[in-house]
Amino acid sequence: MKYFYFLFIFPVLFLIVSTSASGQGRKEAARPKAIIIKKPEKFNINVFLENSGSMNGYLDDPNTQFKNSIYSLLTRLKLFDNSLGLNLSLINKGDQLLYPNASNSDVVKFKDILNPSSFKQISAGKTGESDLNDLINRSLTKSNKNNLSVFISDCIYSPGKNIPDATQYLAEQKQGIFLNFATELKKRDLAVIILQLFGNFKGTYYDHLNNKINIISSISRPYYIWFIGTENQINQIIRSKKLEEIDGGYKNKIIIQPIKNINQPKFKIISKATSGTFDKTELGKKIISGASSSSGNQNKGQFGFNVAVDFSESLQDSKYFLDTDNYKLSSKEYSITIEEIIDKTNPATLGFTHILKFKTSKLKDEILKIDIVGKTPSWIYNSTSINDTKIQTDNSEKQRTFGLKYLIDGVCDAFYPKSNSNTVSSISITIKK
Repeated sequence: MKYFYFLFIFPVLFLIVSTSASGQGRKEAARPKAIIIKKPEKFNINVFLENSGSMNGYLDDPNTQFKNSIYSLLTRLKLFDNSLGLNLSLINKGDQLLYPNASNSDVVKFKDILNPSSFKQISAGKTGESDLNDLINRSLTKSNKNNLSVFISDCIYSPGKNIPDATQYLAEQKQGIFLNFATELKKRDLAVIILQLFGNFKGTYYDHLNNKINIISSISRPYYIWFIGTENQINQIIRSKKLEEIDGGYKNKIIIQPIKNINQPKFKIISKATSGTFDKTELGKKIISGASSSSGNQNKGQFGFNVAVDFSESLQDSKYFLDTDNYKLSSKEYSITIEEIIDKTNPATLGFTHILKFKTSKLKDEILKIDIVGKTPSWIYNSTSINDTKIQTDNSEKQRTFGLKYLIDGVCDAFYPKSNSNTVSSISITIKK
């Protein structure tokens, strides 16, 4: 037995002696690196549904799209793998926690109160004029590494009749929401998802002057779901694909998170010029050589080429990469258009998500740098109203939210200061004549 023990420890002794003799540096090198696999952190999901009078119009029909969408969202959040618990609240002048650590039956009960009469009964004396910035700030400050906030609202600013200049009011509100988010960003890890959804609206609409407008026939109106938490929490929500399971889907999405590193996505230059010609020999090095403009009647003097890019690793919505306003080119002589790759079987674009199309009439030797930047997306501006008093008759106003761009600009300015380049992703292509 002793002899067996000696044989067992001998190789160990020999290893110790030989490593010691080889010097300290090699001793450190001989140690295998520990592989640490970090488990996703679990957290509470705290839902805050605004229940002011302006929300009643989404609830008039017991089978509204709004109700179905919210119910489907709650069921998915209830089933979220890394949730410690789902807590369901109404939010207005105060917070009304209705179902802490909600069970399946609690989720059903919460769904059943999504009607004007239940809202009125549950919140008697607890609602009033709601300050949108305050509601969002309360959701923001209640989020931390253990708690994700989900805020649901029509996100309409309500200046009221006592505010003579709505534009000045909105500008001030923008700075207020900026200050709230910028303050939190200085202290902690933070990221945000904002979804725009549409639901049928019928009933009383309050315009920015606080006039009551009676919407008799149901119209489709936007509302918003905010997810406010740590980057880890936001990443988990996105990667889970639960948002894609919301009944009726969402119209638009923005993900706002700090820029820590500039991503360099996979890309390749498509081998055939769209205008003019070039040599294919150095395309693998991201170099277009022997470039010349078109001499034919069609596109004469133009040089154009396409680039396939893979943005699949980004958490941002694919639509974000279709918006030319989100791109900065190092040369003003080039124009850019973008298409999403629909055909997933084409060998030429397999493994890529978007096609970037470039054109110029002033071809020269240069390095063309293409930056994708963090900013407020165009759909926010297209969805913004600055005067909603004619919502009954103006169809475009029915699709918009009063003051929305001021709200989102305030948040984006906190994450993407105008003094920074705010480059999220970047690629470079060398062009030689």
